[in-house]
Amino acid sequence: MMRSLLAGLAGLSLLITGCNKEPGEGGRAEIRGVVYEQRFNSSTNLPIGAAYPIAEQRVYIIYGDGDYADDDTRTEPDGGFRFPWLRKGDYRVYVLSECNDYANCSEGIYVDASISGRKDVLQLDTILIRNY
Repeated sequence: MMRSLLAGLAGLSLLITGCNKEPGEGGRAEIRGVVYEQRFNSSTNLPIGAAYPIAEQRVYIIYGDGDYADDDTRTEPDGGFRFPWLRKGDYRVYVLSECNDYANCSEGIYVDASISGRKDVLQLDTILIRNY
């Protein structure tokens, strides 16, 4: 009897800890945003024209406190993107922008986001990337 009681308690503890969901896919929340591009003159480092929404820009997301991208998407013609079906938790969204140090250089532009509700739709501020 004692053995079956302990087995039942062990099963219950697994069930309870199994309900602790990490950030990532499997929920009903989403993160949305828009990416704009600003062209710069590489020799003067001054902007050229106005910033504009950029299509087909790759956007990455990191779930929780990970070090590497867990998923990615591309922006629509209006610069918009979204990561649907997320669970509650902390996320880091980033895009790569060119830098002015040398050819073929890129730098990450990171935005931290936190989803606190099961059905949250989190709208990020506009992300501006530079193009030299």
